[in-house]
Amino acid sequence: MKEQVLKRITKITSALLIFSILVSFAGCAKEEESGNSLKNIQLTEEERKWVNPDEKYEDLLLVYGKKKCKGTFVVATDDDIVCLYAENATEKDGKTLESQNTVYDIASCSKVFTAVSILQLQEKGKLDINDTIDKYFPDYPEGKRIKIYNLLHMNSGIPDYLNEPALFFGLEGDALDDRLRDLYSDRISDEELLNTMYKAPLLYEPGSAMTYSNTNYKLLAYIIEKVSKMKYCDYLKKYIFKPCGMTNSYAMRVDKYTYVPIDYKEQLEFGAVDEHGYSMSPNSERGDGGVCTCLTDFLAFDRALFNGKLLNEESMKILLHNDKGYCCGLMDGKGLGYNHTGGGFTATSRNEILNSDKFGHVYIIILEHY
Repeated sequence: MKEQVLKRITKITSALLIFSILVSFAGCAKEEESGNSLKNIQLTEEERKWVNPDEKYEDLLLVYGKKKCKGTFVVATDDDIVCLYAENATEKDGKTLESQNTVYDIASCSKVFTAVSILQLQEKGKLDINDTIDKYFPDYPEGKRIKIYNLLHMNSGIPDYLNEPALFFGLEGDALDDRLRDLYSDRISDEELLNTMYKAPLLYEPGSAMTYSNTNYKLLAYIIEKVSKMKYCDYLKKYIFKPCGMTNSYAMRVDKYTYVPIDYKEQLEFGAVDEHGYSMSPNSERGDGGVCTCLTDFLAFDRALFNGKLLNEESMKILLHNDKGYCCGLMDGKGLGYNHTGGGFTATSRNEILNSDKFGHVYIIILEHY
């Protein structure tokens, strides 16, 4: 049972290594704004897809025009919508049809929000990513060897509390199962988690390799809270959600999901989700996950980020720098753009930003439930 539940989470690790959509677009300069707004597109019960009729999107629509998914997806440029899809299903109220405003758990796609927050704080002179983390965690024996930079790029060597819990907690069998149930139910305090980490050996010398570890981004959330003197959720609301006009986005609020989980019997039996299939750990998920949003808001965030509205040019270079296989909350698409995936117990997400000579950027966002 435990292995099946953990498989739901750990599949994200292998997914992060795959950039499956290899699409490049060459041609003329960026087009003028066409006026199509995602929030104004109305899907009906009979027609669950909207496709832009403009011929300039013909190549994009050959790839994405007939695509469907178990949830919602959008393809957009910097100033237009190419296509939108929402499956013929209702939200948790049993009445509202799924749409671009259905709120999903985006799991590890939350990491880019954490990375942006860290770099914003550096721009304000509140921290330096070359600081060693003993400044924030003085009781951590390895703190002097690890920089904030290492956390951002997943090369700290700290084991993953979520995907490799046996290594992190130093437990096995029933004892590990009980600890995981505590974790999934928010019964492990920040102090307890840190004290466990202080005893866990590093996997390698910091900076010498890259291993995807959720622990890195959890520590970054703690640093954001220490430096800003704000809760992680409040920081995101003030400095990211509000500036981007993200009115249906939240952090650390499991009550805000509107998608409907489908198959969660195993997760429920193990104690990983509540009776409706939703997460029960808003506190422990912050930083490495914990953001819930919809297509409309996620697109607004992507556009703001990649058009200089959230970070300055130097910070964007840091965000997108690939060090040993990981940027900062994003994966490098090897010249095509950037991407990240997220996998929770009953929802998955994928965020892709493709570089395009013709359109500037092409954004592909997929939010699904299972």
